[in-house]
Amino acid sequence: MANLYKRYKATLVSATANNVLTVPAATAAILRSIWVTNTDASSTNITVSFSPSGVGTHPLVSLEPLAASKYVDLLAGWNAGPLVLEEFDILTVTSSQSNVYVVVSALLVDRS
Repeated sequence: MANLYKRYKATLVSATANNVLTVPAATAAILRSIWVTNTDASSTNITVSFSPSGVGTHPLVSLEPLAASKYVDLLAGWNAGPLVLEEFDILTVTSSQSNVYVVVSALLVDRS
């Protein structure tokens, strides 16, 4: 597989961990952005975590507040640069409200 830019999206269900991205075998994913949009009339709290090789949970963003009818790129402003996930890692996003949407932009890098 050649390197490939991909977009992953999810509609979040309130208080449920939603798997947004599972990195394929022999691939690394370089995440450029994690856009979250809250179309609900109430504010929400966003939690982003990942499971290395699908095992365990490691929080990345914990209870980031997002006002009603607002959006945010959760990777913007990080001094460390993009987020890198490896094969079989799972990116999970949770919201305290429904009507929240996530779009992740990633470069999938073939490691075979």
